Amino acid sequence: MALEQTKSNREIETFRRFISASRIRIDPATIEKREPPEPDILCTHLEEGPLAFELVEICDSNRAKFMATVTEGGVYYMRTADPSAKIIRKKLRRKYQTDYPVELLCYTDGRVITPANVILPTTRPYLASWESIFRCAWLLRRGHVYRVWSAD
Repeated sequence: MALEQTKSNREIETFRRFISASRIRIDPATIEKREPPEPDILCTHLEEGPLAFELVEICDSNRAKFMATVTEGGVYYMRTADPSAKIIRKKLRRKYQTDYPVELLCYTDGRVITPANVILPTTRPYLASWESIFRCAWLLRRGHVYRVWSAD
């Protein structure tokens, strides 16, 4: 239960950073965490009304394990790879239930070394070719927001 609460708090904080960095006109007072099968966040866009967001962290599991166990000092070796395609494919397979438009927010939180100029061209083809509920996808990386893909 504590782990789920930590994840929920982290997702809300990530979403707040996203709306601040992107300047998307979302009322911060309307942000609410939702439970599956709904998308992660429900909020109100000031012009469009209710809007849902599904969040996914682009995270290299090897790096996450490494960061959880490493101590300061010393020399370390770690293998890493870009996990973004695998993560996006998994997210696109999921089913969501909502009556509102849904957007996908991908974010990095220090547990991947893949730069945005690799994540963007890697994920776009999947988002563009896959039948999904998402109308738009974003990437939040190091305080910068990128529009990855849009259905229109």
